[in-house]
Amino acid sequence: MLIKIYVNLSSFFKMTPQQLIPLVGVTLSIAGIIFQTGKHAEKIDFLVVKVEAQEKKVEYNDKNICEIKSDLKTLTNDVATIKADMQHVKHHLNKI
Repeated sequence: MLIKIYVNLSSFFKMTPQQLIPLVGVTLSIAGIIFQTGKHAEKIDFLVVKVEAQEKKVEYNDKNICEIKSDLKTLTNDVATIKADMQHVKHHLNKI
């Protein structure tokens, strides 16, 4: 196996400039494609962060809506209690 690799590497170093120039060109092209893909992946990652921030805003709004609903239920119960007390007072005053 080691001999086979050595033979392949030795033939690689015996390449003529006519064979080496296209290989260098292909390598640089592939490296450029990988680099551009990485740049675009960074932009996509930035967009994902924006979406997460919007989801946090929605969660924050949902939390506030739940708090408002809770406060309304409390107020509704308080008004119902006051209404019952007022009816009790009216009933007591009507007796007098």
